[in-house]
Amino acid sequence: MSILIFFLIIHKGRTLFSLKRSFNIYFKHIKMICAGDIFHAMLAPILRRLRWRRMSLWLLAMAIVGCLGFLIFTNQVPVLDEDPLSLKTKLKEAAKAFSWGSDDDHQPPSLQPPPQSPQPRQPTSLQAFQNRSQRVRDACSAKSGSAAQGQPPFPYHSLYVRSMSFCALPKTGTTFWKWILYYVDKNMTGPLLSHDYGDIHKLTRYMEKADRLPPSDGFKNIVFVREPYARLFSAYVDKLFTPRWENWQRLAQPAMAYARPGASFINRRCSHNVTFSEFVRFFIHGEMDRDARVKRNEHFVPISHQCNFCGIGYDFIGRQERFAEDTLGILRQLNRSDILTFSALDEHYEVYFMDALIKYHFEHELKKISATFRCMSAEQILRRMWKAVQIRGTLSAEEFFPLARSDIQGMTLEGFLLMAHLAYNRSASDKDRQHNTAQALFEAYSTVPLHDRQLLRQIFDDDFKLFGYEPNHPLVFPPEDEFDLPYYRYFDIYDSFLYTSIV
Repeated sequence: MSILIFFLIIHKGRTLFSLKRSFNIYFKHIKMICAGDIFHAMLAPILRRLRWRRMSLWLLAMAIVGCLGFLIFTNQVPVLDEDPLSLKTKLKEAAKAFSWGSDDDHQPPSLQPPPQSPQPRQPTSLQAFQNRSQRVRDACSAKSGSAAQGQPPFPYHSLYVRSMSFCALPKTGTTFWKWILYYVDKNMTGPLLSHDYGDIHKLTRYMEKADRLPPSDGFKNIVFVREPYARLFSAYVDKLFTPRWENWQRLAQPAMAYARPGASFINRRCSHNVTFSEFVRFFIHGEMDRDARVKRNEHFVPISHQCNFCGIGYDFIGRQERFAEDTLGILRQLNRSDILTFSALDEHYEVYFMDALIKYHFEHELKKISATFRCMSAEQILRRMWKAVQIRGTLSAEEFFPLARSDIQGMTLEGFLLMAHLAYNRSASDKDRQHNTAQALFEAYSTVPLHDRQLLRQIFDDDFKLFGYEPNHPLVFPPEDEFDLPYYRYFDIYDSFLYTSIV
């Protein structure tokens, strides 16, 4: 194709209007090429026209530049100081480190994953839970002031079911544990994840009691905690990035008003595109300036500010990073191992949440009466939802959004669920998807200035001391504060591995 363009340029006539003659010569040389006389076809026009017009030279130069640009674009030659594959390898290693913690009550979590072992997973032991509880008691003893007197600075709710007291700390696996409590209280039978619990938060409201110390006799106090940076990121993905009109009004609009005061009318009204960096700035403002009249939200408030850890002796402190092992360990200590198994969690847990998210968006956000359509199209809503499922690690990042724009209008819930299940089955072969969340977190925190991340570290200081999480995690504070990101972007709803060289 480049040779043909070359012939067309050099055969333009004495003026720009002699196109007819140029095309005659152009097709003549096509015939010569087809006949095999390529050498003569290339030299003949050059020998006939030794004097080129300035316009011909200019067009020739433009054609060469265009061809080079086309070749670079199609081959996607990156300009990097480092091999992109090595960048991805480094990110995987950091992502692995983010997923592991330590049960040692005096040491911070290890930054290296545990050695691979052929032994099957085991429920967390009673001794491990006791070590965690002792760590909290030691940290509380070292504190002074109202926190050590058992006065939580933020209201919280606990659920009481028979002999169990569960502090409902958001973004730590609370929804799943509400299923367990409801299952137990209603004497349900069959596999736990075989039931459709609907709006479990409404169903379990009768169990809630606010800021109440549980009875000391015979009660087992349960709570789950989570790495602070990951919990804040998860809350952003769930409450602001995932399309939900009510959350945008309640949570995103105040963040937009503070972080982007000069926003346009549509952005102020919808606040659907609040970035993670803007959200972090708003969160810092609400936590560090108590006179700011910012309504704090339980999904974002630090863990140590809720659940009265220094006033209640928790028997079981689970970690979201070891959710399966800790959940089964608690159930074993309560003599309810029959409720759940590792295999049931592995086979149904991810799909159950994916189906719930898809059903919600089809039944609420995609309805024509939904106010969400004032801010985003149906395609954008579904693309964001697809990305949210990928960020959770349920779907591989290499699974493209399955619908063309023309197919979205007639798409049904059943049809989309089928495509999501097929994508989930294909994702089973992608062993890297378990690191999707950490990679997306790494991308998100790369947009947050160092000063703001240092303020976050200060805000979460009590969380680190109580539960042994690492304040300077490398995914949030990388060496020399350099974030080497791969090409793929989790928060660009139109980005996919189809357009990247890292596969």
